Amino acid sequence: MKKILLIALVITANIISISCSNNNDEPNPYQGNWSGNINGDIAGTWSGNVSSSGNFNGTVIPYSTTPDHNFVLSGHVNGNGSLVATMKNTTYNITIDFVGTFQNNQSNGTWIFNGAGMQGTWNGTKE
Repeated sequence: MKKILLIALVITANIISISCSNNNDEPNPYQGNWSGNINGDIAGTWSGNVSSSGNFNGTVIPYSTTPDHNFVLSGHVNGNGSLVATMKNTTYNITIDFVGTFQNNQSNGTWIFNGAGMQGTWNGTKE
């Protein structure tokens, strides 16, 4: 009888733990490679990747020919497509806010460098 009670208790605990688990294991719907253009006081191209967990990483390459003007993108795209990220250039110690929205296979947003009064827009598509 004790074995049956113990087995029933273990089964009940497993059912409760399964039913209470959240469904955060679903991949981010915007997962994949993206690329596009950046316009405004800085103009060029950007490319990046959204991971299955929503992490966003990439690069911005201004139209200037100097490699030390490139920026690294990093941030997060949540499940509803909102992006909050930064553009960083370590050579010049610059950090720029990069925000926007991903919807279907399109993305767009704004960037602003408060310290220099620079700003612009960006757009892109999923590859």
